[in-house]
Amino acid sequence: MTNLTRDQWNALEQFAAMAISIEELRDRLRDVVEFVFREDGRTLTSHYLIPSPGIRIGLDHIRSAMARHASSEITTEELSDWATMLLMNDAYDWEGPDEDEIANWLNDISMLTLKPKSAPDP
Repeated sequence: MTNLTRDQWNALEQFAAMAISIEELRDRLRDVVEFVFREDGRTLTSHYLIPSPGIRIGLDHIRSAMARHASSEITTEELSDWATMLLMNDAYDWEGPDEDEIANWLNDISMLTLKPKSAPDP
Protein backbone atom coordinates (compact mmCIF):
# COMPACT_ATOMS: atom_id res chain seq x y z
CA MET A 1 0.00 0.00 0.00
CA THR A 2 1.18 3.46 -0.86
CA ASN A 3 0.02 7.03 -0.49
CA LEU A 4 -1.60 8.73 -3.46
CA THR A 5 0.66 11.02 -5.44
CA ARG A 6 -0.33 14.64 -6.01
CA ASP A 7 -1.29 13.77 -9.63
CA GLN A 8 -3.44 10.84 -8.50
CA TRP A 9 -5.17 13.01 -5.89
CA ASN A 10 -5.75 15.72 -8.50
CA ALA A 11 -7.17 13.14 -10.90
CA LEU A 12 -9.67 12.00 -8.27
CA GLU A 13 -10.68 15.61 -7.58
CA GLN A 14 -11.01 16.35 -11.29
CA PHE A 15 -13.11 13.24 -11.82
CA ALA A 16 -15.44 14.22 -8.95
CA ALA A 17 -15.95 17.57 -10.70
CA MET A 18 -16.41 15.76 -14.03
CA ALA A 19 -13.41 17.59 -15.47
CA ILE A 20 -11.85 14.35 -16.73
CA SER A 21 -13.30 11.15 -18.15
CA ILE A 22 -13.27 7.78 -16.48
CA GLU A 23 -10.73 6.65 -19.10
CA GLU A 24 -8.33 9.43 -18.09
CA LEU A 25 -8.91 8.59 -14.43
CA ARG A 26 -8.11 4.94 -15.16
CA ASP A 27 -4.88 5.97 -16.90
CA ARG A 28 -3.76 8.31 -14.13
CA LEU A 29 -4.59 5.79 -11.37
CA ARG A 30 -3.33 2.70 -13.23
CA ASP A 31 -0.75 1.94 -10.53
CA VAL A 32 -3.16 2.17 -7.58
CA VAL A 33 -6.71 1.31 -8.72
CA GLU A 34 -8.19 -1.48 -10.82
CA PHE A 35 -11.83 -1.32 -11.80
CA VAL A 36 -14.31 -2.83 -14.19
CA PHE A 37 -17.75 -1.32 -14.61
CA ARG A 38 -20.12 -3.39 -16.76
CA GLU A 39 -23.87 -3.56 -16.94
CA ASP A 40 -23.85 -6.94 -15.18
CA GLY A 41 -21.51 -6.01 -12.34
CA ARG A 42 -18.84 -3.69 -11.03
CA THR A 43 -15.59 -4.23 -9.21
CA LEU A 44 -12.98 -1.84 -7.82
CA THR A 45 -9.77 -2.72 -6.03
CA SER A 46 -7.55 -0.01 -4.61
CA HIS A 47 -3.89 -0.38 -3.67
CA TYR A 48 -3.35 2.84 -1.73
CA LEU A 49 -3.77 4.13 1.78
CA ILE A 50 -7.15 5.80 2.20
CA PRO A 51 -6.59 9.54 2.51
CA SER A 52 -7.92 11.35 5.54
CA PRO A 53 -9.65 13.60 5.02
CA GLY A 54 -11.00 12.25 1.77
CA ILE A 55 -12.13 14.17 -1.29
CA ARG A 56 -15.28 15.94 -0.23
CA ILE A 57 -18.45 15.23 -2.23
CA GLY A 58 -21.44 17.52 -1.75
CA LEU A 59 -24.89 17.98 -3.17
CA ASP A 60 -23.38 20.50 -5.58
CA HIS A 61 -21.52 17.63 -7.26
CA ILE A 62 -24.82 15.76 -7.71
CA ARG A 63 -26.63 18.82 -9.05
CA SER A 64 -23.83 19.57 -11.51
CA ALA A 65 -23.71 15.98 -12.78
CA MET A 66 -27.48 15.84 -13.19
CA ALA A 67 -27.49 19.17 -15.04
CA ARG A 68 -24.78 17.95 -17.42
CA HIS A 69 -26.82 14.84 -18.09
CA ALA A 70 -30.03 16.81 -18.59
CA SER A 71 -28.28 19.02 -21.16
CA SER A 72 -26.87 15.93 -22.95
CA GLU A 73 -23.26 16.86 -22.16
CA ILE A 74 -22.76 13.37 -20.72
CA THR A 75 -24.43 10.06 -21.39
CA THR A 76 -26.40 8.00 -18.90
CA GLU A 77 -23.52 5.52 -18.85
CA GLU A 78 -21.01 8.28 -18.03
CA LEU A 79 -23.29 9.56 -15.27
CA SER A 80 -23.73 6.07 -13.84
CA ASP A 81 -19.99 5.33 -13.99
CA TRP A 82 -19.27 8.65 -12.25
CA ALA A 83 -21.62 7.81 -9.38
CA THR A 84 -20.30 4.25 -9.16
CA MET A 85 -16.71 5.48 -8.87
CA LEU A 86 -17.67 7.88 -6.09
CA LEU A 87 -19.50 5.12 -4.24
CA MET A 88 -16.85 2.41 -4.59
CA ASN A 89 -13.68 4.47 -4.16
CA ASP A 90 -12.86 5.12 -0.50
CA ALA A 91 -10.96 8.29 -1.40
CA TYR A 92 -14.34 10.06 -1.68
CA ASP A 93 -16.18 11.27 1.41
CA TRP A 94 -19.64 12.79 1.89
CA GLU A 95 -20.00 12.36 5.64
CA GLY A 96 -22.02 15.14 7.23
CA PRO A 97 -25.52 16.56 7.39
CA ASP A 98 -26.37 15.65 3.77
CA GLU A 99 -24.69 12.24 3.74
CA ASP A 100 -27.90 10.18 3.52
CA GLU A 101 -29.26 12.29 0.66
CA ILE A 102 -25.93 12.16 -1.20
CA ALA A 103 -25.64 8.39 -0.70
CA ASN A 104 -29.20 7.87 -1.92
CA TRP A 105 -28.62 9.97 -5.03
CA LEU A 106 -25.33 8.24 -5.82
CA ASN A 107 -26.91 4.81 -5.36
CA ASP A 108 -29.86 5.68 -7.59
CA ILE A 109 -27.62 7.18 -10.28
CA SER A 110 -25.20 4.26 -10.12
CA MET A 111 -28.02 1.79 -10.75
CA LEU A 112 -29.15 3.51 -13.98
CA THR A 113 -27.19 1.15 -16.23
CA LEU A 114 -26.89 -1.92 -14.01
CA LYS A 115 -28.94 -4.80 -15.35
CA PRO A 116 -30.33 -7.33 -12.88
CA LYS A 117 -28.90 -10.80 -13.22
CA SER A 118 -31.32 -13.26 -14.72
CA ALA A 119 -32.66 -15.89 -12.41
CA PRO A 120 -31.77 -19.42 -13.46
CA ASP A 121 -34.53 -21.37 -15.13
CA PRO A 122 -36.23 -23.80 -12.70
